[in-house]
Amino acid sequence: MTTTFSDAYLKFTQIYNQLQVREEDHTIRVPEKVIRCIWNDQLFCTPSLKTKDGQKLEIVYPGYWNFGKGPDFTSATIKVNGKVYAGDVELHVYATDWNAHGHSGNPDFDNVILHVYMWQGRGKKSRPPAKQKGFQFEIKDYLTKGILELNDELDFENYPALNSSNVGLCHQPLAQLSEEKLTHLLNAAGEARVFTKMERFHDSVIIEGYEQTFYRGVAEAMGYPENKQPFQTLADTLPLSELNNLVPAKLKKGERVLHYQALLFGASGLMNKGTEKKAGFRKLLPIWNTYKDRAPHSPLTKKDWSFRAIRPANYPYRRLAGLAHLLVRHEKTEREGAGMFANFIGSFQKILAASGQETPDKKTLNAFNDFFCVSADDYWANHYTPDGKTLPQSQQLVGSARSREIIINIGLPIGLIFARAGKFKDLETGLNALFQTGKSASDHKLLRFMKHYIFGNREEMLRVLHSEKQNQGLMQIYQDFCTQNQNNCLHCPFPDVVKRYFS
Repeated sequence: MTTTFSDAYLKFTQIYNQLQVREEDHTIRVPEKVIRCIWNDQLFCTPSLKTKDGQKLEIVYPGYWNFGKGPDFTSATIKVNGKVYAGDVELHVYATDWNAHGHSGNPDFDNVILHVYMWQGRGKKSRPPAKQKGFQFEIKDYLTKGILELNDELDFENYPALNSSNVGLCHQPLAQLSEEKLTHLLNAAGEARVFTKMERFHDSVIIEGYEQTFYRGVAEAMGYPENKQPFQTLADTLPLSELNNLVPAKLKKGERVLHYQALLFGASGLMNKGTEKKAGFRKLLPIWNTYKDRAPHSPLTKKDWSFRAIRPANYPYRRLAGLAHLLVRHEKTEREGAGMFANFIGSFQKILAASGQETPDKKTLNAFNDFFCVSADDYWANHYTPDGKTLPQSQQLVGSARSREIIINIGLPIGLIFARAGKFKDLETGLNALFQTGKSASDHKLLRFMKHYIFGNREEMLRVLHSEKQNQGLMQIYQDFCTQNQNNCLHCPFPDVVKRYFS
């Protein structure tokens, strides 16, 4: 087993019938997801398509399924009257849903080139909504089968991850690899993913130092994915040096947490005048009022924060409260030259030294994955909004899964920069072992989609995903090949590269 990080993956990547359709009754209740599935598999007659205003339409590439916020499909290519357009595609059941869903004023939809819908509107006299982006395409007249038949034939509920016909061309050559070779490929790709993150942090470490870079990274991880950007902005607005200068040194730990929370909430734009009566801000707002004239001006407002499709336990209010606890926990020695990064590396080095082995046992490594966990008995332990909305039960402000993600995405790359700069080979070996522990391995929609699209959900292939390293490797392969080729297998060199590399 390789003990240090290798560049093997970097070397690897250098190789090189139309049917008559019937119109369905407007009263049929069709989930919007059905339209997405129809679009994804292009289940309509592709020749002789026309936009709503009669222009000739050709779908060059439908785009790829967007698992985040914004349009339903991104990076699509179409031709209208022979002219090529590249951008995003938004789908609805009715054309009028564009305005009903608030897309007109949303900049996330500025790159929409085609608005696809099943029916024009909910009534015969419906008029096209104003201020729509891109060309309009009413799909109902072009379906290869009636929508009820399509609904019966496709497993829309689990789509696209469980759509049995939707596997990539790389599936077959990968399925022919031995478990050893497939593991080797994923391990190498996982390590390459750490290298790409190292490059991202490298300049910041040189300019701002390890502690500020680490703090910004941890803040970013607190907001991932929907609130990543505002957390980064907040960490830049209130850097560690500014926080240390503002908060009096004489305050005890409990008071310090409140002061840090007040500063973070105040600068976030989530707490301002008019929120005095909200239970979660009663203690914090008076503290913020003592700081706001001295604190750096923040560009953030409540509009910068997203609450859509986020579990209550992960609301930004709770993440900000958790970040304050982490800062206070590691801020005690900050004035003596240490801090969160120094404590992270120092704690891990003590574990390595105490193990008496080249790498500690898995139980010890798994326990270290909880380094960033935050349990608290304050207001935010069982609330997720400042106006009193409660969780079913008290929860950690930073749980085990989030702590593990911080270690993988922030701790490993910055720690590896430190290890290589100081030529601490034992530390690099230990970080690699930590990468290969299995606790709280990633599990999200995109990863589940990749498990199917690349592995076909075959048990003998999935069992190589026994730690975060292999999961990260699978994501890196997807990023390097699937995403770069717009999820279009016909344009992707990966299947051929696999055959040549392992021949």
